[in-house]
Amino acid sequence: LRRAIEREEIKVLYQPIVRLEDRVVAGFEALARWDHPKLGRLSPVEFISIAEEIGLIVDLGLFVLDRTARQLATWQANASRAQEPLFASVNVSSRQLLRHDLIQDLRGVLGRTTLARGSLRLEITESLVMENPEHAAQMLTRIKELGAGLSLDDFGTGYSSLAYLQRFPFDTIKIDQSFVRTTARGTRPVILRSIIALAHDLGMDVVAEGAETDSDAVELYHLGCEYAQGYAFGEPMSAEAATDLLNDKPAPRPRALKIASE
Repeated sequence: LRRAIEREEIKVLYQPIVRLEDRVVAGFEALARWDHPKLGRLSPVEFISIAEEIGLIVDLGLFVLDRTARQLATWQANASRAQEPLFASVNVSSRQLLRHDLIQDLRGVLGRTTLARGSLRLEITESLVMENPEHAAQMLTRIKELGAGLSLDDFGTGYSSLAYLQRFPFDTIKIDQSFVRTTARGTRPVILRSIIALAHDLGMDVVAEGAETDSDAVELYHLGCEYAQGYAFGEPMSAEAATDLLNDKPAPRPRALKIASE
């Protein structure tokens, strides 16, 4: 794993995040994969914990952040001026958030690229910010001041204090897929609508994870969710495939919504 970055075995894939109103790809979540020479492609579940144990998670996180920022800058430079700036989200680990060097690392990444303000987003889990909410609030404020965006990941799976949630300067809440999937009765968890309303009351946009079908996307749209991410709109893909998607291939438009709009 220590040699994997040097040997360019760590790949960054990009999963589309689609704006539900018009089915346009609005951004991507950057996801690391390890193309192991013997074991094949490994998911983060198989190597992130090892990276944390051996102290490599900071270097790995910086690599993904820098690579994503460079790719995002290329996409934005080639986009039409009429389009809203594309965004990209990068996951941040506890080691990264607890280190004050994260601010310096982020400053360096943003200084090396030309990006629309707030378009490079750091994704931080709800459980992580609540480990040390006072420290997290200070770090998040500094991150926001540098010009990065902030997304609260896996919302609903931790134990957020609503008082603290008001203090954290997040732009976006990502609803965990467990709240998006239908129950055994074929209905959505009733709390889904409440989470979306809460996010809007706090001035945040909502990304729903785990949109697997057209019906998922249609219902999320009618519930007021702005964005969705999931296999209904594409699996994690290479930068080249993501570029092709942006240039030529519109994201699939749910048939029910298409008929309603026509």
